[in-house]
Amino acid sequence: MSVIESDGSRPSSAMRRKKVGLTFIEIMIAVLILSAMLLPVYQLMNNAVRETEKFYVEAVAISQAKFIMDTLLFQIPWRVIRAGNPARFEDPKMVPAVQTLLGTAMPRMFGTGFAGPSAGTFLGDGRFTDRNGGVYRIRLQCVDIDEIEFSINIPGRGIRTFQPKDLTPKDADGNYSVMKKLVLEIRWSLQKGKDPLDDPQAKTIHLVAVKSHLDG
Repeated sequence: MSVIESDGSRPSSAMRRKKVGLTFIEIMIAVLILSAMLLPVYQLMNNAVRETEKFYVEAVAISQAKFIMDTLLFQIPWRVIRAGNPARFEDPKMVPAVQTLLGTAMPRMFGTGFAGPSAGTFLGDGRFTDRNGGVYRIRLQCVDIDEIEFSINIPGRGIRTFQPKDLTPKDADGNYSVMKKLVLEIRWSLQKGKDPLDDPQAKTIHLVAVKSHLDG
């Protein structure tokens, strides 16, 4: 069907194209509407990424804490873990195999910064970095439990009480100790690459265990 103008003439093709085209203002309105629709999706995805990173660094901290405590309880000899905050690692017997074990285990447990004041000694204090650049501060405190009594019911002799000095000689630090309390602290920041010591909102977990004197 042909369109006739009021003066009886037919409209040109340019005029017809102009009537069916979009103006710049209409395009901008469409862009704004599309942006408003996509903004919640972007925010949702951004929040999901942040939550994933948060869960990842927390999982790394928990995994590292478990690894450290398992190593201390089942691999590092009792006599090597010395009281202090941070704890000291030094073998009074200077057994070469134990020195090799410490040289291998300390970097895996504490990362870097654990060197002691002298050769062959280490501190339970370090800085660990995961593969994504997350930074963790690790510190181990060791407390000798020497004020403790053991009661044993001996048939025919009744209940007898023993103190640590009745069960073990003095250790290298001059204490009668048969148990050590280990307190492990790991701190991390939710900001990638930031030292948790510089972040007042850093997260922290603690793991506590007791190691008994089972060395031969």
